[in-house]
Amino acid sequence: MSKTKKNPKTKQPDLAATAATEKLTSLGSSVLAKIYQKISEKNHTLHDDEPVLATTWAIGQQHVSDRDFYEELCYHMFAAGFSRQVVRDKWPAHRQAFADFDPSKVAMLDDDLIETLVTDKALIRNRRKLTAVITNARKLLVMINDHGSVDSWLRSYPEAEFYLLHRKLADTFDCVGRSAAEWFMLSTGLPYHFETNDARRLLGRLGLLPKGRKDESYNRVMQTLQAASGVSTWEISIDLWRFASGFRMQESICAEAPHCPKCPLWDDCDYFNQEN
Repeated sequence: MSKTKKNPKTKQPDLAATAATEKLTSLGSSVLAKIYQKISEKNHTLHDDEPVLATTWAIGQQHVSDRDFYEELCYHMFAAGFSRQVVRDKWPAHRQAFADFDPSKVAMLDDDLIETLVTDKALIRNRRKLTAVITNARKLLVMINDHGSVDSWLRSYPEAEFYLLHRKLADTFDCVGRSAAEWFMLSTGLPYHFETNDARRLLGRLGLLPKGRKDESYNRVMQTLQAASGVSTWEISIDLWRFASGFRMQESICAEAPHCPKCPLWDDCDYFNQEN
């Protein structure tokens, strides 16, 4: 007797994601631009910090050669979860230890060198990251061989799909997590955004972003806000983060305990219609 084949389970549609996408589309550019303008204007009444560029946190002044990109990647790998100032102070010693971050020369270094480097107090003595400098140089050379240069590889991704590049960097290179990959992209001048839990909470309350970490959904919101407002995704990232976290502000507006009566987004927000 032949066995009856069971029908495969039908994947249920993500209703929250669908609802968020529909709202993002239905609001239209003028409404979304107004929402962002309200956030930005409210921020400016609550803090007086000067504008800052994403490249402020770069270790290199330019990013033209493969060496420039490779050094920037290594810097953010070491800086992740560590004091950036300490890493900067120790960076000349890292340049000396790793052939001024020439990827061709570093790729040829003997792995046994790590045993010496982990005893050098002038360096960040993290064995995994020191080892990753060498292994990542070898991986980068593969990218260069396939695409001609690091810059050509990075630019092979259209701006609307930079979130896929972000994911690729974190998946490909050793000890390069999402944060390091994100700051590498921003520091090398790519028009990208940064993501925080505070910003996700704010966009969720506005009904524009479903719960859960979904790169595609967050990227869609940022690209749509950028197109509607004409403001860079970097600036939008800063405004969303400040508004939602209250960082260096006179008061927080949309933190965990929101000050809804003082919020300019009262008419645009779904907060009281959601399960909190």
